[in-house]
Amino acid sequence: MNDSGKNDPLPVKSRSQAEQQARELVGSLAGQYSLKVDEKTVDKEFRDCLGKDHERAHDGRFDLSYSVRAKLPGDEHGKALRAMRKKLEASGYKVSGYREDPSDALMDARGGADGLFVSVESYLPPTDLVFSVKTPCFLPPGTPQEQLSAPAPASAPAAVPTASALAAGAPGRFPGNPFG
Repeated sequence: MNDSGKNDPLPVKSRSQAEQQARELVGSLAGQYSLKVDEKTVDKEFRDCLGKDHERAHDGRFDLSYSVRAKLPGDEHGKALRAMRKKLEASGYKVSGYREDPSDALMDARGGADGLFVSVESYLPPTDLVFSVKTPCFLPPGTPQEQLSAPAPASAPAAVPTASALAAGAPGRFPGNPFG
């Protein structure tokens, strides 16, 4: 039975490795414009992964949402994003959203070896940039990956006789009913 990739092997990483990876990506981007992130603004959340059909495994798989802010006047947000965009694209990231509005700059990208999603945007009032990183689902090291059940195959709809079959005197679906 084909499970449509539901049980493909997950990348393996510990929670601390995932957090370190997010910190390094943010540090690299902030360094493109000589910014220092404010560690007091770190917000991180590890969550259990859910499958695309909301399947839940019990093998410890997780993803991470990580964000942190850095001070930067709003009129410099666009210049900072341009430098960060070059860095991301050179590292194989694909930018999917980009805007340099002086009061509302934004850049979204996905890439890297683990397919991280990163967003950098103005924080209103535009005195900060917010760096956000979302990881894919990781399996903790040394943990066997639970295999999730594939959905049951869809049952085929009942055959409906065609007009030509009915005209040829084929028996209808409802014996004794003159309308088939």
